[in-house]
Amino acid sequence: MINRKGKTIFIMFGAPGSGKGTQTAMLAKKFGIPAISTGNLLRQEVKNDTPLGRKVKMIIESGRLVPQKIVNDLLSARLAEKDTAFGLVFDGYPRDERQNKFLIKKLKTLSGPDSRIVVIYIFVSDAEIKRRLSGRRICQCGATYHLLYQPPEKKNICDRCGRELVRRRDDQPAVITHRLKIYHKESAPVIDYWRRAGRLIKIDGKKPIREVSREIIKSFKFL
Repeated sequence: MINRKGKTIFIMFGAPGSGKGTQTAMLAKKFGIPAISTGNLLRQEVKNDTPLGRKVKMIIESGRLVPQKIVNDLLSARLAEKDTAFGLVFDGYPRDERQNKFLIKKLKTLSGPDSRIVVIYIFVSDAEIKRRLSGRRICQCGATYHLLYQPPEKKNICDRCGRELVRRRDDQPAVITHRLKIYHKESAPVIDYWRRAGRLIKIDGKKPIREVSREIIKSFKFL
């Protein structure tokens, strides 16, 4: 059980392909708290075709970054909802020092004397990340595969519809290398901040999914 006297706030860090998203979902489900992703918040606005969503869609389609004020306002509104009363998991946020500074200020209003902040860093080497991402394949029908962990019955052919499988642009080796470079540059000072604050728990993300989940749960105690 998590501490129902105050909030338990989780912040999840991990490179693309580290399994961070999977562990975030498992943690949120286990303790009945919401997982909050700023990317999902933006996508939901676009999907709902709100005035803000239409603005965000135009920004994204033009190739520009969504202004930080929009992201911060959406995040603030989401954090004020009732389902965050006992805790939440930040998924993919903060990404850089600017977002981290905003979150630190926000945490002062979110957390109380009985609350706790748990920062989890799922570490996976770049070599392993490249191996994981470069092996992913997708189909037009929506099916996903991995050449090592979940291969199709026939090479490069979808089991579901028989179409040829393709590799996403984001999973091309050169793109993976670029994404990792940006991730390390932006996240290193943020991870270091939480390490110096004594809040960081480093988890070996190369282990199997269930084992990583158990390590996360064992790494802290709930009241």
